[in-house]
Amino acid sequence: MTRTTLVIDRRNLALGLLLIASPAIAQAPPCAPPRVLFVCPAGTVKSAIAREHLKRRARERGVAVSASSRGVHPEDHVSPALGSRLAADGVDPGAEPVLALAANDVSQADIVVAFDDAARAPGLERARAWDIPSWNSEYDRAKAAMAPRIEALLDELAARPCRP
Repeated sequence: MTRTTLVIDRRNLALGLLLIASPAIAQAPPCAPPRVLFVCPAGTVKSAIAREHLKRRARERGVAVSASSRGVHPEDHVSPALGSRLAADGVDPGAEPVLALAANDVSQADIVVAFDDAARAPGLERARAWDIPSWNSEYDRAKAAMAPRIEALLDELAARPCRP
């Protein structure tokens, strides 16, 4: 056998082993994205904006995450001025329906973030409390306060081990 034949045979062997192993690799269960739940009193401003910011930054960074938002007592608190500013920034807090917080929402989430009085709602005692200024009256401050918290949360999520 010549040296050329030996090299080709080794390549064929390596390729064959890869093809045999690939079905097992392909059948490995995918990682379930971590579930983040944002909760605010009304469910239409802080929690919905946080959800949309997290989803956008996660896509941009390539971090898998499932984000949702709820309101303790759902009510539309998006002023026309806020709606315009958010639209200019490409944020649609109404991208998903406003839902009331249910008991199983918290138990199904890996991380729960609560804003304002929602942090004191029953069932949210262990939620992370984020203090963010009012988006309606202090848009620039709220945006500046939210951004680093979202980035830190994404850093944490990116570092988590895969859970099937």
